[in-house]
Amino acid sequence: MSRLGLSTGAIIGIIVAVIVIIVAVVAVVYLYKPSKPSTPAPPPTPQNSSSTTPPPPPPQNTTSTQTTAPGFTIPVSDFTPQNAYNSSFAQTFCSTVGSVTITVWDTYSVSEDEAFNASLASFEQLYPCIHVEVTYGVGIATSNFISAAKAGQAPIVYRDSSDDAGKLFAAGLLLNLSEYLPPSVFDQYLPTAAQNFYLSTPSAHGYYGLPDNINYIVMFYNKQYMSSPPNTTDQLINMCLQVNSTYHVWCIAYGVGSEWGYRFAAWFAGFGGQIFGPNDMPQLNSSAMVNALEFWYNLTYGLHINAPDMSPSLEGQLFTSNETAIIFDGPWDLGTYFKALGCNLGAAPLPVVSQTGLHASPFIGSTGWVIASPQASGATPQQLEAALVFILYMTGPQADLNLWNYAHDIPANLQAYNQAVSQLETGQLSPSCLNGIMEGIFAQAQYGQKFPNIPAMAYYWNAFHQYATAYFANQTTAQAAAQGMEQYMLQQIAQSGG
Repeated sequence: MSRLGLSTGAIIGIIVAVIVIIVAVVAVVYLYKPSKPSTPAPPPTPQNSSSTTPPPPPPQNTTSTQTTAPGFTIPVSDFTPQNAYNSSFAQTFCSTVGSVTITVWDTYSVSEDEAFNASLASFEQLYPCIHVEVTYGVGIATSNFISAAKAGQAPIVYRDSSDDAGKLFAAGLLLNLSEYLPPSVFDQYLPTAAQNFYLSTPSAHGYYGLPDNINYIVMFYNKQYMSSPPNTTDQLINMCLQVNSTYHVWCIAYGVGSEWGYRFAAWFAGFGGQIFGPNDMPQLNSSAMVNALEFWYNLTYGLHINAPDMSPSLEGQLFTSNETAIIFDGPWDLGTYFKALGCNLGAAPLPVVSQTGLHASPFIGSTGWVIASPQASGATPQQLEAALVFILYMTGPQADLNLWNYAHDIPANLQAYNQAVSQLETGQLSPSCLNGIMEGIFAQAQYGQKFPNIPAMAYYWNAFHQYATAYFANQTTAQAAAQGMEQYMLQQIAQSGG
């Protein structure tokens, strides 16, 4: 199967664009208030960012890098990604700290776990004094961590999304890594990914996690039904009508009413909306929300090109069984789709909304590793030292390359990211059609919005789910749904004292 019809010049152009985007993101962060988590940086002038007060500069360590943290035996300055992979440092660590056990909650997918297990085996070989007790299959952004933390039984280390972890950090449940790691550590990652794990609020100020990937949704499509992807929503509709009439399958599987607004945020932005405005106040009650809701209602119940009553699991089942042409999902499920469709799988950026001329712009977020506060986990200083070494190792170049090689996660570690880009630029992925798929995934990075990791973002999910579900069940109007979403968020913010 051919590679998405892109020339070598086009491929190089995409790569250059992504690299330029990464460099430009630092300026973006200071011009726009963070909006939620992950991936290669958004464009230099994102159309969907909220222009609020710029965040303060990243904090410097409150602990001198020449001394040890309270109860620590290793100088803070020694906790670096380079040392985490260094055998001499590992020997010194084990002889100084001694035998220690840390508990870890793993939230990886099946293919990601192959990478994690390979990295874990090499970590425990390098650090025989650190025993890692892993709980697999834990869900990201669940209430389980909060419940365990309140009982003082949280895992010492947890892998979470940057936005959910921001909520935990604001609640005092996570370690402030800015107080335990040298400032240079945070320069080892893509700027967007690092900033996704940075928060500045009256109650919390600093970095609270180290990223292991950057992520966002793209448009996966089945080349059996369409040889090339639609570039605009008008093209999407026309191509889908042809798919329906020719092949008698649903063109799209997207359960708008059953999701919690993660993917819909891209369409909201494409219609000109943004979740937060000045002073981080929600602004969902807008014509953009009404138009985006009505657009997908029409595709579902008017034109009948989007399968109704879809849950995420049903969407995946339709797509992997060749019963739909398009699904909106992230690279984390690439392995599942490629296994089912092989080189018939394509990937491309979400289309431009013809009504506005704006790109549907998904959240660009990150997942990464965080450390519970001692009060939440009961960890000793020595366990915290081991935890710091563990997350530095698991977000280091080799562990991130494992994620890329096994699961095709986009690395957050700069060194690993550059190697992944080099592989893609020279067409080294195997089978060769994977190069075209990954080109489409990387291209989406040009059109995104930063994932808001502010605490108020926690109220968006329920707000959207409640009122979008009611709208798609014909229980309310789009206008009333948009108004209800915003009112719900405002009520929650007021109740929380925000």
